Amino acid sequence: MSQANFEEARQAEEAYHSKLYQENDILEPGTWMSRPIPLVMELLDRILLHRSDVRIMDLGSGAGRNTIPLAQKLQGNESRIIGVDLLEEAVQKLQENAEKYGVQRFVESRQGDAEHTDFQENHYDYIVACGCLEHVSSEKALREVIQRMQKGTRLGGIHCIAMNTNIEEVEQETGKAVEPLIELNLQSQQAFDVLNQAYEGWNVLKEHSVLQSIEEEKYDTPTEFRSQSITFVAQRLK
Repeated sequence: MSQANFEEARQAEEAYHSKLYQENDILEPGTWMSRPIPLVMELLDRILLHRSDVRIMDLGSGAGRNTIPLAQKLQGNESRIIGVDLLEEAVQKLQENAEKYGVQRFVESRQGDAEHTDFQENHYDYIVACGCLEHVSSEKALREVIQRMQKGTRLGGIHCIAMNTNIEEVEQETGKAVEPLIELNLQSQQAFDVLNQAYEGWNVLKEHSVLQSIEEEKYDTPTEFRSQSITFVAQRLK
């Protein structure tokens, strides 16, 4: 993707999510933010069996769809969850939601780009990256982000990655294809190949893919976002 197209895709995503956060609340019916991802919650339960104090990074946290429910499960005095998002609106909403749901002592909200986020070395027990890694600039950037995530993970720590692949956009009324404005549109197998290579030596706990569609208002006319959503979970063994 050229730099001009990357910037256009980034601006379209920012506008779409800004409008979404302004008009809708997390954990309320009406949007895909109405509940956390079940697997994200299940993996935290697995970690909590062995640790009382847990350090979590939610990369691309948005307004806290996953961050807040995760924080509600934390109890240890040293437990923390850091939510990182590119959008200022998301950062502010996450802070507000942490207070609304009474979990502000566990939650830290940071503004930042997933592609350039720093991870404190050997620090995190759980890193969630759902719906954000397809917004990096290239396959090379994806590999580099994963390397930094891995360096920031403690022994036994888990990564939960969900990415949209094979992305298409069609007009809702006509079914006409629209050129999707997405920064990194990998084919599913290509994405799985990258992930399996990057996580060689880790224990791969889950690989899964499913078709999904979401109605969006990101373009001049309402569209249907179609993708193969892939999930990849791995645990650090050494």
